[in-house]
Amino acid sequence: MADWARRTAVRSHWLDVGSETELQIMVEELLFDDAHLCNVFDDKKSWFTRMDVLDLIYHHLFFTANSLGRQPTTSHYFQPLAPYTLAWAAAAIYCALSEYTSGKNATVRFSQDEYQGTFGPSPVSSFTLDTTM
Repeated sequence: MADWARRTAVRSHWLDVGSETELQIMVEELLFDDAHLCNVFDDKKSWFTRMDVLDLIYHHLFFTANSLGRQPTTSHYFQPLAPYTLAWAAAAIYCALSEYTSGKNATVRFSQDEYQGTFGPSPVSSFTLDTTM
């Protein structure tokens, strides 16, 4: 999941373009107040309106015939999508973005110990990560 999150973050936010300062500012803005997970419309947050989380879930769990979300023995874990699956993907994207907080890519370990409860008051805060990647 962490590798797919890195690819998704780089592709969605163009993390491989621009100066270190520009990259650092952009990543800080995305991480501030969970902006990478939501958009604000009429002073209200609309969660998961950015496609990053759904794109990550699709590519990691459903993209190929061999993906976990399409296998008869594991598909029931992902269909329908459970809130903890959204939280897992959101945490992976947060981790991938946090690798660029210095303006350069620095690998961060994606684990339950590191990211449990990371999201504070957001809708994903009441869920814990089930898997360490």
